[in-house]
Amino acid sequence: MAKKTRSQLKATTNPKKNNWILKLLLVVIVLIAIIPLLRPGVYTVQPVDPVPDGVTIVYILRPASEPIFTSLNPECVYSPTSVSLICNAMVRSKFEELSGKIILQLPYNHWAYLKGSDGVEPGIYDEEF
Repeated sequence: MAKKTRSQLKATTNPKKNNWILKLLLVVIVLIAIIPLLRPGVYTVQPVDPVPDGVTIVYILRPASEPIFTSLNPECVYSPTSVSLICNAMVRSKFEELSGKIILQLPYNHWAYLKGSDGVEPGIYDEEF
């Protein structure tokens, strides 16, 4: 049986590289196991008076009855200058409900809004006199 040289031994066993791969694999498995338990959700608010630029919020601990993507009620009709008091109250109550659960607060994302409103565009209207 022939003796192996040092370079051949190093090429066949590299414990540091194997440990790194195992640690990464363990982290991925743990994340895959935890994510469903956290029940993440995405809530999108179109540009309205309380949130003039609109916002998309990624949060955790979504109620089981709520879909992953939700949006402010698309039937909330508003003009560029004002929003109904009901819509303002809905936005504020949802923000209060989500306080402490928010992971990320992102700019308004129209795709996420449409996904959460089942494809219904925000109810914008212009007052004509």
